[in-house]
Amino acid sequence: MTIQNEAEYQVGMSRLEALDSTNPANLAEMEALGNALEAYEDRHGHAPLRPHAPSARIQLAAQGAEHGPGHDPRTDHLRPVIEFLLAHGNRPAGWRGDAFWGDQGGEEHYTFTDPIDAAQLREQFAFPASIRVYDDGSIKDSLNRVAIYYDRPATPLSFELPPETGAPGGGQPGR
Repeated sequence: MTIQNEAEYQVGMSRLEALDSTNPANLAEMEALGNALEAYEDRHGHAPLRPHAPSARIQLAAQGAEHGPGHDPRTDHLRPVIEFLLAHGNRPAGWRGDAFWGDQGGEEHYTFTDPIDAAQLREQFAFPASIRVYDDGSIKDSLNRVAIYYDRPATPLSFELPPETGAPGGGQPGR
């Protein structure tokens, strides 16, 4: 199947939208029609945004807007990032639940129980210059003094030297 002109394209789009995707009998037609529509779009430069296209990324604002009670202009603009991480299975860390918490210095924090994939965030969102995404997935908003990061579990304090050091008492003979 080949779509030759804009009129055929419009008819094809209408037909594709009308097909019931839950009906297995329609799947072959949907696939053929989808391929033909995509080929026409590619040839004529009006293809829809693909997820990997830079302009398909969600543009974040440098600061949230004032929307009244219950909204915080310091953190609301980062809510899409948090919702994205929650939708991908990450969970808020600790007793704070799904909320920011402030430290004594006035910085706001949101922590997660699992590591954050920085590449995935950069692919999904376009961050303003005031928001930095580090390679470990942590996010620092210098304008609003806000941070989002993976809350790594604390390691127990130990005065033991690791065995591979070769130090006396480290489990390996000295050299």
